[in-house]
Amino acid sequence: MNLIKNEVIKQLKSIQNKYNEFDYTDENIESYVDLVMNRSTNDCKESMLQHIMDSHYREFVKEYSHVIITKGKYGKHYIHIKHHSRLYSPMDIYVSKHTGNTIDDVYKKAEVFNTIYSNCFTTSEIKFPTGNIVFANFFKNSKGDDYAFEMPEEYKYKDPYSINHSFGEQATMQMLSDTHGLGFVQLGNTTAAVYKVTDDHIVITSAYLYWDDEEGYECEIAPPFDWELLGEISCDVWRVEFIDQQNFDKGDTLPLDHKNYQYNEPFKATVNPGKWQVKNRYHFMNDNTFLEKGEVPIWVDIQRIT
Repeated sequence: MNLIKNEVIKQLKSIQNKYNEFDYTDENIESYVDLVMNRSTNDCKESMLQHIMDSHYREFVKEYSHVIITKGKYGKHYIHIKHHSRLYSPMDIYVSKHTGNTIDDVYKKAEVFNTIYSNCFTTSEIKFPTGNIVFANFFKNSKGDDYAFEMPEEYKYKDPYSINHSFGEQATMQMLSDTHGLGFVQLGNTTAAVYKVTDDHIVITSAYLYWDDEEGYECEIAPPFDWELLGEISCDVWRVEFIDQQNFDKGDTLPLDHKNYQYNEPFKATVNPGKWQVKNRYHFMNDNTFLEKGEVPIWVDIQRIT
């Protein structure tokens, strides 16, 4: 039987479920139908249709409070995040002898995602050997044309370290800390303010603590009077980096007073040395929820733990 458009749509929708609904929106189905119907022969049409169906097949495997695991064809497993009554899939993993990945590897990654979404923050630990800390949007190498502190080559651009999802963001935070002693938090297109609360506690929040009320009037709150403003950072690159001066001096770094920094100058803080924990809530919170209650939305907590 020659494939006709309605038959293609019927077959595509026959495997549609809540785990692939994003792939099978009406708009996407129309594009898949075009891919099939534009094949030159009926055999080619059937082959393309089967390929599309195989690519988007999802079968339930396991569920956590914030995460669902499904599997597709040929050993591919998907980690889905439950988000506002929808699912989105930040990571897929092939389970096979060839890749070396096992189903336990999938479970472990899913459990990390689930912990992050349960806590509503990504986290890492970092050591400040002297307590003399430098903050910047990002530190530049001695040539001024790239980052001074980068991921090791063997981990660069690998999916487990992709900052496009929370698992990779957290893994990157810890890897940069372990490799360079660098603190790293992924933010957005914003301006951040860094405050010292005590010698054992630093917070990062918005430099603009205001919101619009129901009548459109701008309302502003002030941070607690005993917080010391260390400086503000324009996040031209969507991040904030910080590092102990001792570790900064070990890197291939551009001097902090170099003219390349003049429009977004690094600044310093003195805190108690030791091991600190970083918690980044930026992507898990709505500023207005806090501001409307007269509270400062704390994007990042940096606290000494030992």
